[in-house]
Amino acid sequence: MAWLGAMVPESSLATASGTGGFRAGAAKVDITPPADALYAGDSIRDHLFVRAVVIDNAGTCMALVSLDQANLTKDVVSKGIEAAAAATHCPAENFLVSATHTHSGGVGILDAQTLPSHEQLAAAIAQSVERAHAQLRPASIGFGTAPLYLNVNRDLYEHGAWYQGPNPDGPADKTLSVLAFIGADDYPIAFYYSYAMHPINFYLSGVISGDFPGEASRYIEQRYAGRAIALFAQGASGDVFPMLTGPMQKLLGRRTRTAGFDDERFGAVEPWKLGSLMKNSNHEQVAQMKTPVSPQERTAYEEAIAQDGALVSAEGTLLGESVIDVFKHGLGVTLDAGALWGGKVTLSCPGRERIDSTAWQGTLPDYRDVDPVKLTVGLMRLGEVYVASIDGEIYTNIGLHVRRSAPVSKLMMVGLAGGQANSGYIYSDDAGSHLTFQVIGSRLKPGCAEGKIVSAVRALIDRSETPAAR
Repeated sequence: MAWLGAMVPESSLATASGTGGFRAGAAKVDITPPADALYAGDSIRDHLFVRAVVIDNAGTCMALVSLDQANLTKDVVSKGIEAAAAATHCPAENFLVSATHTHSGGVGILDAQTLPSHEQLAAAIAQSVERAHAQLRPASIGFGTAPLYLNVNRDLYEHGAWYQGPNPDGPADKTLSVLAFIGADDYPIAFYYSYAMHPINFYLSGVISGDFPGEASRYIEQRYAGRAIALFAQGASGDVFPMLTGPMQKLLGRRTRTAGFDDERFGAVEPWKLGSLMKNSNHEQVAQMKTPVSPQERTAYEEAIAQDGALVSAEGTLLGESVIDVFKHGLGVTLDAGALWGGKVTLSCPGRERIDSTAWQGTLPDYRDVDPVKLTVGLMRLGEVYVASIDGEIYTNIGLHVRRSAPVSKLMMVGLAGGQANSGYIYSDDAGSHLTFQVIGSRLKPGCAEGKIVSAVRALIDRSETPAAR
């Protein structure tokens, strides 16, 4: 692993880890845009939050933060961490800040959101961590997993073409990972849980929502009213979305006026297939968002919102109850003391840029060489539990490869952490030939990212075990 030492300066790694008794505290901050800031006809289904849990061990402290946002910029994360670290004295290396990836997390459309503003998000990161730090009390931690069958692969080859659509034969990690922080009274202080599934249910709908991650966290927090905060972390979901998307497609079709998307008849052409027949369905649908819903469209539109919302509630309830079930029955041995350690490494892979970006999927475009792509891999160690992270959307087989190669059993993988990399999707080696929008739009050349990510996580785990890290 000589390359790792050359790429990671010693100063970028936390060294004070301590081994005293654990304390934990949690808090959340509302970041929902005001109703009067919404575009005409848009609505707020549920509130958006920044949630944080802080843990210390008499030697150092650590913060895990989750935001109901599609993505985060590096600048937002760095400013939020800087302010929180100054207020709590937790080392900056011991922060893990990630987005839930809800596609309905602000005023505007995905990747063009205006509210919450970057300033508001950075301030909310700091505020949530400060509030959580003020709630520190004796705690133990436990880790468990369970299978959950809500997701499906979305890289589909059918009818002689690649396009986005449900592919039950493709890889999709069904593992729900739960890290629980438990108070001296045996009630939970916080949950940090990870699952791989795109929150796309209200994409291009005009609805503000935390989607199923927000629904699940709200379900858990209502079950433990006033006691616990539940933080969702996105797993290896680059090629994974919800297994059931009929209501989402119906709503998207009505809001964007896409013909056939709300066809409920037996034998109707699948909306994903209809989209593949358009050169750039996403571009055309985004353009329709500029035209508000008319009075004549309002009844059918609101009906579609209600139907989609019912599915989101079901997904969130199943996810939330599964987290609670792992807490009650699947944690095994819990720990009340141990090391806290955080570290990061920056990787570099050859970059490319599409010359013609007019086609959405199903075509192999020409590329030009560009500057190398930078990826940041992180690791947080909490006693015997390890949380690996990456600043992008990784494919299923990368996450599985990381877990399979790790010399530890209690490991979860978190994507979209630390602010968005300039890579686009981070596809696995085996998916390099897929002509889906994720792969053809990625700035990564094939054959580099997966191996370097796996090696980096392994090296960080090794480093966290050294005497200096303890």
